[in-house]
Amino acid sequence: MNKLIDILEKSKKYLEDNKVENPRIETELILSQVLNLDRIMLYAYFDRELNDDEVSEIRALLKSKINSGEIPGKNDEISMKTLMDQSIKYLENHQIEEARLTVELIFSYVLSVDRMMLFTKYAVQPEEESKNKIRNLLKLRAKDKIPLQYLLNEEEFYGRPFYINKGVLIPRNETEIVVERALEELKGITAPNVLDIGAGSGVISITIAKEKTDSKILGVDISDNALEIANKNKSLLKADNVKFLKSNLFQEVNYHNFDMIISNPPYIPKSEYDTLSDDVRMHEPEEALMAENEGLFFYYEISKSAVDYLKNGGKLIFECGYNQAEIIENIMKEAGYKNIEIFKDLNGINRGITGCIFKEE
Repeated sequence: MNKLIDILEKSKKYLEDNKVENPRIETELILSQVLNLDRIMLYAYFDRELNDDEVSEIRALLKSKINSGEIPGKNDEISMKTLMDQSIKYLENHQIEEARLTVELIFSYVLSVDRMMLFTKYAVQPEEESKNKIRNLLKLRAKDKIPLQYLLNEEEFYGRPFYINKGVLIPRNETEIVVERALEELKGITAPNVLDIGAGSGVISITIAKEKTDSKILGVDISDNALEIANKNKSLLKADNVKFLKSNLFQEVNYHNFDMIISNPPYIPKSEYDTLSDDVRMHEPEEALMAENEGLFFYYEISKSAVDYLKNGGKLIFECGYNQAEIIENIMKEAGYKNIEIFKDLNGINRGITGCIFKEE
């Protein structure tokens, strides 16, 4: 006999055995979906006989939802390997890219286990508190689309872990290319003075400071939150040759003899903002992404003013958007820069531009 009420009770018992939260509600949702009935109408048809296809579909859906992690089970005997597999399927069902890597990083973070050593713990049964933390992070990533870096408050840049939160942009691999070029330009200079405009979380300032240990770096930003995070990273990474200052571009900068000025300014045009991914648009600070004048506002302002803050032969380096390099090249030429060179990222996209300023004696 496959009466609706019997299948409902058996399904509820199945979910209870798998330690699923709210088993009756979850069962009702599944049956109403398969039978195309409102939940409140299921009991009005409690005596209805279900056919074999309907029963099979209900069973398959119950198993699928548990195995995928879509129903948040609480089985105390579940192994870490099983929980990880379920978590990966859950993220995949929510169209999260790099689901496996994301799960590994979350488990590594919550369980305080190196990601490369997680396999040694596969048979371990995580504590309920840890499982709850993992579930919460998975839901925030899957449903609220909060970037993993903000959930874990960390992103690696140039081989170092940086603290971040939603007050600053998430550091990108492309910016490493710009820093690499800056370090190359600084190789032959002893004790260089470098200005980083729009320091954000401090990744550019601190990386140059750590890689070029005889340098003196001044990072400026207009955001109090960004400066707080930058100083936190300065302390965490022991970058003593860096100073961060609140300034609207050059406004509070008194030194006028820098060997290099570097900037990764906001450069997304307003017209392109809606094309950004949900992760970026919903969670990263808009003021650190967008700029007026088709995204070129800061390139004009910095190129013009930097002339007065660079020493003779000093270098200006920008990160730029995928289609902006040639326009910025012209901006820099008009401001008097020479030896201008555009350089590409690892994807072959124009990602940075550098030029020198030569002053008449």
